[in-house]
Amino acid sequence: MIALFAAAHIYLFPWPGEPPKALFLLPTEGESACGMGPVNFVQPDALLPAWIDAGKVVPGAEIEVTWTLQGGGAKGTGHKATLKAEAVAPDALRSTAAGLSAKAAKVKNNVRVDVRNGGQGPILLGDAVAARNRPDDSCVGAGPQALLQPGETLVDTRPGLLSKSMKVYAAAFTAPKKCRWVEIQRR
Repeated sequence: MIALFAAAHIYLFPWPGEPPKALFLLPTEGESACGMGPVNFVQPDALLPAWIDAGKVVPGAEIEVTWTLQGGGAKGTGHKATLKAEAVAPDALRSTAAGLSAKAAKVKNNVRVDVRNGGQGPILLGDAVAARNRPDDSCVGAGPQALLQPGETLVDTRPGLLSKSMKVYAAAFTAPKKCRWVEIQRR
């Protein structure tokens, strides 16, 4: 499961040659959830990502959003928030590990990877994994999961083993299906 610890956001991405997309990062409201139900347009906590066609949403618009959480013990209750749409210029996205730092810790049968953005600009991340070598598989995976602003932390927990010799790698995206694995210095 990937989570971002920050306030709720709607980020608008005007990808060249594609319809604009909106990335909703919505709070779990203290529920133990692993997915999100329907997101409808109409406090710091773990946020879950949902990509949706932006439609007629414009930067600066106040959007009323309702959603439910699913799986992992979620109660299925509805949540509601009014968010301001924030534009993200695709050419402003970083694709290097500069300014990023990471921690990896064993949590029962899982490995928890925390990636912190101490850099100057945003970076759009997908999977973050602890591994001995750069992953061989495609970095696209489930696609971009979180826009990590300066000072924010992404948490990715997945089954696995951890040793001191392992490095942390994250998928850095500059377009919906264009990414590369970046090695992040462990702290």
